[in-house]
Amino acid sequence: MTKTDSAVTATQSGSLIRGWPALLVTVSVALAAIYSFSHRPPPEFPVTRVHADSLLVNTLAQQGERYLAAGEQGRILYADQPDGDWLEAKVEPQRHSTLTALAFVAPDVALAVGHDSWILRSSDRGQSWREVHFASDRSEPLLGISGPYDGKLFAYGSFGQFMVSTDLGEHWQTVPLVDEDAATDAATDGGEVDVTSPDYDPFAAYTAGGGGGGGIDERHLNGLIQAADGTLWLVGERGLLAQSRNGGDSWKRVDGVYSGSFFGILELPQGAGLVVYGMRGNVFFSRDGGRSWTQSRVQVPVSVFDGALAADGSVILAGSGDVILQSKDQGASFQLVSQKDRRGIAAVLPLADGSWLTGGEAGIKRQTPGFGAQRTDGQ
Repeated sequence: MTKTDSAVTATQSGSLIRGWPALLVTVSVALAAIYSFSHRPPPEFPVTRVHADSLLVNTLAQQGERYLAAGEQGRILYADQPDGDWLEAKVEPQRHSTLTALAFVAPDVALAVGHDSWILRSSDRGQSWREVHFASDRSEPLLGISGPYDGKLFAYGSFGQFMVSTDLGEHWQTVPLVDEDAATDAATDGGEVDVTSPDYDPFAAYTAGGGGGGGIDERHLNGLIQAADGTLWLVGERGLLAQSRNGGDSWKRVDGVYSGSFFGILELPQGAGLVVYGMRGNVFFSRDGGRSWTQSRVQVPVSVFDGALAADGSVILAGSGDVILQSKDQGASFQLVSQKDRRGIAAVLPLADGSWLTGGEAGIKRQTPGFGAQRTDGQ
């Protein structure tokens, strides 16, 4: 090798050594670009925790240690203890229609219903929900869900909406409400509605011509249970109290108990009777399977929107003005046991320690016996 060749080789080696930093930068940029455009799973964001006292809640449900709440804007919350943390459930698609009722229909299966005849189903104890029914052309709400009774689930609501599912809520069919007393409607309907009457029902869907009659299929349906003897009981507006002994195929009304809205009905433990509740503190009980009804003594005349049986067998009712009422004599009388503020309660769940989980205008609250603001009964 000549001196010239050696010089050239040395020059090339020096240039290569001096070029390594640039080469490293180029390689780094290339690798970064490859990494940036490579497929990677999305990051796992923490589950959204919500302020449970800032949501209008219409309904509560419980299965074991799982608690559910739902209400405005189609939102559903879940928690594993009554004090939270309350987490936001996944709803697909999210229609933002108000939800009105929740129910567990199997250990892991829950259903929710609401406006626009919206029905949602969850198979993971309420953490995620999918739509199984929606009627965009019908804005009237479904107001309740009950069952399964003898293999049937019932969803019901305004203007006689009545739907049945026989597969735990996967599919639904609208069925007619057969009113055994429809022939008498013409005789009871007619006349103008007197809005000054103490029995005037602001929750009722009166016809344009007035009239307090109308068949079952014209009224808002608010509650449905199955008694121990297999009889179905259905309650609703304008004093609707009806029973079915054939699984809901037809209904016979029990008229004359009360002319205002009934919001729910309960069966007492050990077949001790039935309790039905509604507007302005109008509560009635029956000891003979619904053949006759007696008005309960209620300490405060406020509308009660939800009821439940406590672990000790007492009857709990809750409603407007943050009122919670309790009966320890199987519905014959109710005493005011809690009122902390004036915001209404739409749903109540008695807890094992004697407190209650409530949902309403103040969101989700755990309440204990006692009083805060001025009591409704003036004491």
